[in-house]
Amino acid sequence: MRGRLKILLVKPDISDFSIGFTALARTPPLELLTVAASAADHDCRIIDMRLEKDSAFERELADFRPDLIGLTAYTAEAEAAKGLAFRAKMVFPDVPIVWGGYHATMCLDDVLDEPSVDFAVLGEGEITFPELVRAIAGGGPFGAIPGIAFREGSRRVITPARAQVCDLDTLPFPDWGLVARYHPHYYLGVMGVVGGIETTRGCPYDCDFCSVWVFNRRRYRKKSPARVIAELERLPDGIEVVAFVDDEFWVDTDRSLEIAARVSERNRLGWKGRGWKYWAQVRTSDITRQPELVEQWAKAGMRILLLGIESHKDQEIKELHHKCTTTGQAIQALQTMRQHGVEAWGCFIINPEWEERDFDDLAAFVNENEIAFPQYTVLTPLPGTMLTNRLVDAGKVRASDIPHSLLDFLHVTYPKPRLPLRRFYELLADLYGKTSMGANLRTYRRLVRNGVIARDWLRSEMGRRVAEFLGQLTNAEAYLKAHRVLGENV
Repeated sequence: MRGRLKILLVKPDISDFSIGFTALARTPPLELLTVAASAADHDCRIIDMRLEKDSAFERELADFRPDLIGLTAYTAEAEAAKGLAFRAKMVFPDVPIVWGGYHATMCLDDVLDEPSVDFAVLGEGEITFPELVRAIAGGGPFGAIPGIAFREGSRRVITPARAQVCDLDTLPFPDWGLVARYHPHYYLGVMGVVGGIETTRGCPYDCDFCSVWVFNRRRYRKKSPARVIAELERLPDGIEVVAFVDDEFWVDTDRSLEIAARVSERNRLGWKGRGWKYWAQVRTSDITRQPELVEQWAKAGMRILLLGIESHKDQEIKELHHKCTTTGQAIQALQTMRQHGVEAWGCFIINPEWEERDFDDLAAFVNENEIAFPQYTVLTPLPGTMLTNRLVDAGKVRASDIPHSLLDFLHVTYPKPRLPLRRFYELLADLYGKTSMGANLRTYRRLVRNGVIARDWLRSEMGRRVAEFLGQLTNAEAYLKAHRVLGENV
């Protein structure tokens, strides 16, 4: 197996019984687009199983006849990824399968326990993957490649960690042509067809529930404003919204303001991005520290900011989540955003140890602060996080006992809920019913006025999709289904 290889890169779907946010947001597999660009001297193809019928996988295998198959998956997608690896081996038993991404890095034993998987790529893949491809093409050896793991007979080999990419500007540009057939079907909530941009990696903070800073080894790296603009200019035609997929977009104030200024200047002169709406994830403390960020980005086209508010209780934010923000900062940030017509995608973590009044208090906080898009996720023990390590060290759970398919942020696993499971989900469902956009005509009118949604949005395909998703979120039975499938008596 030498020369130019045919490489099939696979994005799995979430499990059938998970309540995924794909009805609300389905963004392009940017990780695969970048990894494919790093192996540009080979013939790469991407299949996105979130947008394909299940039978399309075998048809793709038969049509493309790959020399190598690459998978990426978050933990909630891990079981689906294992199933695809098994099916691929049934068709092509001698084709190597490489698994990379968050789950491979954070839960390596689980990946190496899967007989269908031949190699795991740990951490960033843009340097490691092409090196591994070259070694596979040449028949080995593999032990000198940093950042991989594999089996050698009955022995597991884990090579030394790969040094992280220091200068993100040196990374290849994503190859958007590989998902051209899918692009009209990538969307972000109410905002429309989406393209993604990664301008930073990592986070300088260390929240207990988060795997981002662990995966990135506590480092925060960033691309230059010039590189960010170059990536924007390479986005495909037909998009309506740009998602900055960084976990903390506004850490560097000067850089963030410079990017906003460059976008605004191009909007004034006329470019392909004129009329684009923007979405990003920031901290409330970014806004209270530098309100000008909201003002300048609103002029550039920012319409929604995702804020990790996490809780309506300061003690919980500090002691449970280890997050260095306060509810006061959240309230101040929300006021600043409303002044400039920027809406909030406000994220809150539901603590399984809550009592009924805690749900009521959170609903009141959300409504009082006019959060247009509240998102409630259950405290989730992701592999490798401080939260999970603390639970394991306390003897409350074994890491191997945590069901991966339930780590979709909408199911309770560990710690177990204080309330009966059904009642816990009834209250979670009621939260969405009491605070969603559909329950507040005033909020809906403001979204239309601020240009976030069109006046006839409710009658659109996206409006129908969001309504269907909210129907799941407000139905306790939708959450309980997964527990029944896993054999729990509910």
